[in-house]
Amino acid sequence: MWIVLLAFIFQIVMLLLFKIDPLAIGTYKGLSEYWNRGGVLKGKDIVMLLTIFAYLPLCAYGCYKLYHYKYMRLLTVPLNKILNSGYDDYVAPDVNIKNLKIEEKKTLEQIVQERLEQEKKKNQSEGNPADFRKKIIEQINEGKK
Repeated sequence: MWIVLLAFIFQIVMLLLFKIDPLAIGTYKGLSEYWNRGGVLKGKDIVMLLTIFAYLPLCAYGCYKLYHYKYMRLLTVPLNKILNSGYDDYVAPDVNIKNLKIEEKKTLEQIVQERLEQEKKKNQSEGNPADFRKKIIEQINEGKK
């Protein structure tokens, strides 16, 4: 099974790099004729031949590695990377149900009443305006002395 996949990958690489199909028998006949007619190997031709000769050892090594590799991991690793990309940006904060404050719905009258009580407390803390004026006058008089 893996040999077919590796052969397909090898064919694509060879087509992209050297514009030859290594799985076609006609390719090797053409190489043989070129060599028999006295063709000279150049730098790129030597790399091509080394690549062709390296196919079988690389294929054996690849099959050995893939045989020991877990199949489901091979399928799920790319999916997990795609699905989990950006996941950390959208993680919800921890919510403790005990700390949630659930209030009953209030009517408009209750809201107005609470607001009035808050204003009364605020005004009481400020005190009576007449008392405030007396305190200021006393402080001014103390400062003059």
